[in-house]
Amino acid sequence: MTGERKLADFRRWTLAVLGLLSAEPDRQAAYLQASGVGVDEILLQFDDVLHVARARVGDRSLSHEEYLLLESVNGQADSVSAGPESIWTELALEAAVEWRELRVAAKAAKVSLERSWSQDFDDSSKSLDG
Repeated sequence: MTGERKLADFRRWTLAVLGLLSAEPDRQAAYLQASGVGVDEILLQFDDVLHVARARVGDRSLSHEEYLLLESVNGQADSVSAGPESIWTELALEAAVEWRELRVAAKAAKVSLERSWSQDFDDSSKSLDG
């Protein structure tokens, strides 16, 4: 697998995880029920993305600005993690302010990264056409 393909896979994965983080509570609950996992799995997936993102900053395949977007989401994820035990229920997905704020941060990061990465794709297509 080429480096470009691995980068594209990382970007798709990151956007999918941000998509789940930013999804409406009913979609998140449906995902959890279909997957047979607990509410914490939503944050665990993002934690995995963040670990890989740190390595990608190191190899410069992820910009510092892109990483900061993920870090802003991580700050909201930390707020969820610091919440009471009741935050780890499907009911809390809808009721807890921490989950709402996490969804807002994840959506903003997803939109910004989609825009940035779409531009990268457009730039590389133009260089191939030229």
